[in-house]
Amino acid sequence: MVNYRTFNAKLVTSGSAALVDRAWGVLPVNGVTGTITLEGFGTGSTVHPTIALEHLAAGQPFPCYVRSINVTNGGSVYVLA
Repeated sequence: MVNYRTFNAKLVTSGSAALVDRAWGVLPVNGVTGTITLEGFGTGSTVHPTIALEHLAAGQPFPCYVRSINVTNGGSVYVLA
């Protein structure tokens, strides 16, 4: 088991999007859909990789450098910073 320390948690709910400064991970709360856009570059110079929120386990922190998050239908996510 890993202990994570967070100083700020922003709740992102259904139908909203957020840009978060210095985010280091996300914590899906319940059945959530949408995408996380990650820092770093994909195959192109301006393409950023994405992860589907529905693939993440609810209640488990997922460490990643978040660029933006978009919750499309149901559920909520905490962005950890």
